[in-house]
Amino acid sequence: MQNHLTSLPVVQAWLGISTPDDNGLLARLIGSASRAVHGYLQRPSLLLHPCAETYDGPGGGRLLLRQWPVLSVASLSVGASPVPAAAAYGQSGYRLEAWDGYPPGSPQALDLSGYAYSPGAGNVAVAYTAGYAVLDEPHTVPTAAPLSVAVTAPCGPWAADQGVTLADGTPLTAVTGTPAAGQYSVQSGRYAFAAADAGTAVLVSYGFVPADVEQACVELVGERYRTKDRIGENSKTLGGQETVSFSTDSMNKHVRELLQPFRRLPLC
Repeated sequence: MQNHLTSLPVVQAWLGISTPDDNGLLARLIGSASRAVHGYLQRPSLLLHPCAETYDGPGGGRLLLRQWPVLSVASLSVGASPVPAAAAYGQSGYRLEAWDGYPPGSPQALDLSGYAYSPGAGNVAVAYTAGYAVLDEPHTVPTAAPLSVAVTAPCGPWAADQGVTLADGTPLTAVTGTPAAGQYSVQSGRYAFAAADAGTAVLVSYGFVPADVEQACVELVGERYRTKDRIGENSKTLGGQETVSFSTDSMNKHVRELLQPFRRLPLC
């Protein structure tokens, strides 16, 4: 589901659960834990999403964008004047500081050449696309069944399809059923193709959840799930000899440490 940071099978494996009895409860906890993580990070989404933001002009030629990683900028204006993208390094226009492709990343700068972010209240408008994604990962459709490929997802689990093209950029069409020529279907990061496209080179793009963020969400779900068996308890005495204390923190230290590098600070 959109913006969920982990999946039911991953949570079940973490908790050692092999029956479906609590699937509904775990699904709700995944949703609430994902929202809690987004809130803690102060970020609306970690997947690809459009951003349309206004800033107070800082003066000078550099502006740090609020969301990251930024993959593309659609438009920039200062006051009533649009600013074009610089055609090449050193030419007039804006230039986006590149993301290196690895999480967590950090806020990226939008640098100007030949222009300036003149001081003013809300006089800078930027439209851009941000989120963790792998773009144009190369694959070749197998020549024998099954006619499918799995994404490599090197930095975290597949989370959302962002399209498939041929090597020349021609887009393929996503379908939910059996693909025909020029079509594909996808489920949990495995892309299926038609027999007519066997042997074809394709480029696959997809959003992913950084592995550390998913682990933090899994552990948060696990803690909330175990808490249902000790609601209101801070400690328990076992056999009259041993006392076990329970943490009452909404998010433990290890989870916070996993998430801290991804957190958006107010100065950004």
